[in-house]
Amino acid sequence: MKKLLALFSIFTVMIVCITKVQAITFEQAMAQNKPVAVLIYADWADDVQAITSAYDVMAQNYASKYNFTKINICNAEAKGFNQTYQIYQKLPYVLFFKDRGKISRYLKKECIMNKSCFKEKLDFFVN
Repeated sequence: MKKLLALFSIFTVMIVCITKVQAITFEQAMAQNKPVAVLIYADWADDVQAITSAYDVMAQNYASKYNFTKINICNAEAKGFNQTYQIYQKLPYVLFFKDRGKISRYLKKECIMNKSCFKEKLDFFVN
């Protein structure tokens, strides 16, 4: 039984490692021809851990249709993003981009936390 549990644990870790979405920068995501979902957050924001977890699940489920990236607005590398795009006060949230930024959409954190709402918005925006 112990060997079976150990084998199951190893198998589970392998699946998680294989299915983990590769992190890319905002610039890399925008350079490709796929729609982009960007999680805008700050470490001090309310519910940031829960939002990040919900976002990561959708990133795994929609990796073939979207590029997913995250931007912590407190980091120095976010300075250019902060200057180009309006940062809303209600962190965290998601911005969708397509056509290399010509079309965008804002998604509130309440929708990110609701799996069916987030899925609906992703499906709608990709078309």
